[in-house]
Amino acid sequence: AEELDVPATSVTLVMGHTDETPDGGYSAGFLSGAGNLRKVAAYTRQALLGLAATQLDVPAATLTISNGVVSGAGKRVSYADLVRGQQLDLRIPVAGSQPRADPQAGIIWNGGPQDINLGGIRVTGDPPTKPIAQYSVVGQSHERPGIRDIVMGKPVYDRDITVPGMLHARMVRPATAGSTLVSVGRLDRATFPTADVVTRGNLVAVVSPNEWEAVQAAPAVAATTEWTSWSGLPGNDHVIQALRAARWIPSGTRGDSARTDAALAAAAKVISATYEQPYIRHAPIGAYVAIADVKADGSVTVWSQSSHPQGARAHIANTLGIPLAQVTIRWVEGPGQYGRTTYGGDGAMADAAILSKLLGKPVRVQWTFPEDMTWSTVSPAWYADVRAGLDAQGNLVAFESEWYSPHENDARMLGAMLAGLPTMKPGPGAPSITGFPKRNGAVSSVWLYDRALAYEQAFVMENLGNNPVGGGLRGNIMRTPWQRQQNVALEGIITEAAAAAASDPIEFRIRHTSNAACIGVLKAVADAHGWKARPSPSPQAGRTGAKPVSGRGVGVISRSGAPWAAVAEVEVTPSTGVVRLTALTVGVDVGKVINPRHLRSNIEGGAVMGVGEALFEEVTFDTGKVTSTNWNRYRIPRMGDIPEIKTVFMSRNDRGIFGGGEAANAVPPPAIMAAFFDATGVMPRRIPLTPAYVKSLLNA
Repeated sequence: AEELDVPATSVTLVMGHTDETPDGGYSAGFLSGAGNLRKVAAYTRQALLGLAATQLDVPAATLTISNGVVSGAGKRVSYADLVRGQQLDLRIPVAGSQPRADPQAGIIWNGGPQDINLGGIRVTGDPPTKPIAQYSVVGQSHERPGIRDIVMGKPVYDRDITVPGMLHARMVRPATAGSTLVSVGRLDRATFPTADVVTRGNLVAVVSPNEWEAVQAAPAVAATTEWTSWSGLPGNDHVIQALRAARWIPSGTRGDSARTDAALAAAAKVISATYEQPYIRHAPIGAYVAIADVKADGSVTVWSQSSHPQGARAHIANTLGIPLAQVTIRWVEGPGQYGRTTYGGDGAMADAAILSKLLGKPVRVQWTFPEDMTWSTVSPAWYADVRAGLDAQGNLVAFESEWYSPHENDARMLGAMLAGLPTMKPGPGAPSITGFPKRNGAVSSVWLYDRALAYEQAFVMENLGNNPVGGGLRGNIMRTPWQRQQNVALEGIITEAAAAAASDPIEFRIRHTSNAACIGVLKAVADAHGWKARPSPSPQAGRTGAKPVSGRGVGVISRSGAPWAAVAEVEVTPSTGVVRLTALTVGVDVGKVINPRHLRSNIEGGAVMGVGEALFEEVTFDTGKVTSTNWNRYRIPRMGDIPEIKTVFMSRNDRGIFGGGEAANAVPPPAIMAAFFDATGVMPRRIPLTPAYVKSLLNA
């Protein structure tokens, strides 16, 4: 809208249909996708000026545009009149390629190193674009399109799609990925006359033209279906021990090992700690839905929500063994995802496509909520061994970290896995998927405290596909992947170092960074929150009794060039172990703010996600299966858990537009951990801060 000089409301978005849009998407796709759109609009603007110059007989350089009307020399013409009744062609230069499938290797990829930002198409050239100082659309608050319709119940969601002749399917699953089918349960034809059972390998489904019949028949069949037993999981209480016992492969390093070791050896004080986090779930409040229609000629159309439709297209082509050109993904609005369909994988799409091909009819697959909580991918558990060194004056001189976690790129489609059909190969040593390196989980934290030395290492699990931990819990990225987890350990040890130096936590951070934007955000958040400088823990800190104790803390991160900071306040009741968040302020410097209203909601939503990680969320499982299959067992933040969230940001023309990343969820956890330390004098080195963990910590 800005580059075309039209109101934002005049722009209609076509989202994710692979037969209408050339590219896929991903969580930070704004950085490249909006750059593409901006250039396309700029190329189009120049073409329209050329048309107007000819039609008005006025030099293009003297023309101006406002609200889609071109003016010059006392003449004017609208865009509509310029293009009316004409066939117009505009050639825009592009490079790169679309994702494609390699059935032999069982992978999905984007064509090579020339592709940027997960591959895909990029617009090249340098058409004239507006200087930021002339922006009139960017920088203003705009209502998100569709919100009013959502409130009124008007949108068509993935579960609303119907196709003529469609069958409804409900899946019958084993308890875990390690089980195999022994025998299919009995279907009572008298009770369910229109239902059928369909199998392919370990993929079992009950289908019917009547959805309610499929819903009722599936658990009846499941009750008598037999699977082999499997007990390859360590149990959630033993995850970190299992990770420590695993074999690890170095996946990345950063910094100077020798100089950092020397600085630590010479330090007046060295703090050593291990930080950790269990598996957590993406957990949107709505399960997967997909509809697939495989035609007699082999072509297939799939309706579903995916964060990377072109990647999903390549997955389906690979699984069904058909050319990419025969697959169409139609993107449909659905529940939030947080990255669980990153790279186009996971979800019900493969279920639906495989069943449709077997039956020769369109098939709609809707997962149940417990099924989603059992089978969708997870953000893997991790642990980090860290050290920080201080000199005699309380200055940070060195930081060292070793971070261990199973990889986060298992985008195998569940239906393909169970059916024994081709799917991508996850894990270390597998070929690249969509432009990512072969081994994920490299050092991705940003070392802001450049007044001190740092050496960081990251490790991923060897032979993940055959490993008991990874085999039962398929890892996939979540918002602010890798960096979010690594930053918990980094910021945790900085909080501990500030306390050891008897320094105010914010002053300590400012003293050790030269990043002016980070300093600015820290000061702005501190001012907005009403921070009073003093060391932690609080003089009123306590670890016993039934009376709540209060504390405050800070967390910082930088992602995609944007520094973020959060200040949290908590109340801890030692006798019960309950931690209550009472205040939260989150700030960021993203440069030029594009849509303040949207940025504010983005910060608030991301912050709520971070609060969930800090206080509640953990995937639980025994040795054979996931046990956190409902909202009581997998706790997410509720309205009563969230105080008013203050947001702080400024729109800066001098820094330009650069995206800023997705890090709102990464700053509440270290801030809440620091606030707990301030309140109790005990530093938590694990999240979530559940009552059971808190009581064990305070009683230790």
